[in-house]
Amino acid sequence: MKDPLDHVQLSETRRGNTVVLGVILAGLVLCFVAAPWVAAIIVGLIAMVMLHEAGHLIAARRTGMKATEYFLGFGPRLWSFRRGETEYGIKAIPAGGYVRIIGMSNLEEVPEADEARTYRRATNGRRLVVVLAGVTVNILLAWVLFTVAIAGRGALVEGPSTTVRQVVSDSAAAQAGVRAGDEFVAVDGRPVGSWDELKAAIETRGGEATTFVVRRGGERIALRATPDERDGQGFLGVSPATAVRDVSPLAAIPEGFRTLGEVTVATGQGIARIFSPAGVEQYSRNFTSQAPAPGSVADQERPRSLIGIVDEGSTIVEGDIWGLFYLLGAVSLVLALFNLIPLLPFDGGHAVIVGYEAVASRVQGRTVRVDFRRLMPVTAVVLALFLMLGVSAMILDLRDLAR
Repeated sequence: MKDPLDHVQLSETRRGNTVVLGVILAGLVLCFVAAPWVAAIIVGLIAMVMLHEAGHLIAARRTGMKATEYFLGFGPRLWSFRRGETEYGIKAIPAGGYVRIIGMSNLEEVPEADEARTYRRATNGRRLVVVLAGVTVNILLAWVLFTVAIAGRGALVEGPSTTVRQVVSDSAAAQAGVRAGDEFVAVDGRPVGSWDELKAAIETRGGEATTFVVRRGGERIALRATPDERDGQGFLGVSPATAVRDVSPLAAIPEGFRTLGEVTVATGQGIARIFSPAGVEQYSRNFTSQAPAPGSVADQERPRSLIGIVDEGSTIVEGDIWGLFYLLGAVSLVLALFNLIPLLPFDGGHAVIVGYEAVASRVQGRTVRVDFRRLMPVTAVVLALFLMLGVSAMILDLRDLAR
């Protein structure tokens, strides 16, 4: 809950900061003009992070703690203003955000006059409220976004549909005249009732001229296409639309909770898979000659950086406001679940410390506080691992963009 680059000495000038801030804002404006859905996702991601931090800020104030900073980004200040005892602003490295609450550990030096308002002097209950406030905001926000998306578009049905969401340019599908919105109904005279059936039929016809029947505007149209052969499988160049069922606004409320549970389970399984021995081995192959093929299951399941989220998200939600809400809801929930990892510097690590101190104090009959100096080596290892994961994911996302 503080800027990790606080102690890094970087030269700053007001003019230089103004120029950097101007470049960032100009870039965002240009992004809105050139790629509005990309810009919408970027703004949404920033909102998810800063609403998380706002949860910590509000909880700290309500529990009597002193919060001195609320910033987007890290490093040198680009712009800020002060309201009361809190400074609000933007910093140069847009890799997240933070709220600085004084006295988060026994290592921090605090003026004597402020000691009573430090995090470390608060009751266990109040400290737990503060550290879990950001996660709570993200979970509630995810439910709201899921509910709105379901009310507007309908509830997702398991498995994709046979309706085309997007056609890859210069692909066999594009050359045959397949359009977004077409519904595949048959392949070489055989009916297809699911995306899995359509996908299997395409994959067995690499390099073979094939007749596809699609339904377009109530009319059946036969199209002739020859799927490309890639890695021994046919590739047509279409992606499926999501299958949905109509849901009333009132029924969307429980559906939002159901979706929240499903995404939570899937995310938890994904996190466990990534950090399992098999997951680590599979991820390491991305940097070897055995890297998974683009679009393969292994490639789709690897972690994404913010670059990858924006890139793939813009393709998924383009033209679909409900898809944007669903994506941002999923991002908000993932942010909450990652922050619940019971290790420092995550919120879950702070919560575990509060729980330990509460139990130890009751057992020993005196106030017990953890010495953060003993936890610093573990915290450094955790930071290094997640930094390595983030940088490597960004490298892979940039590689995919260059293809």
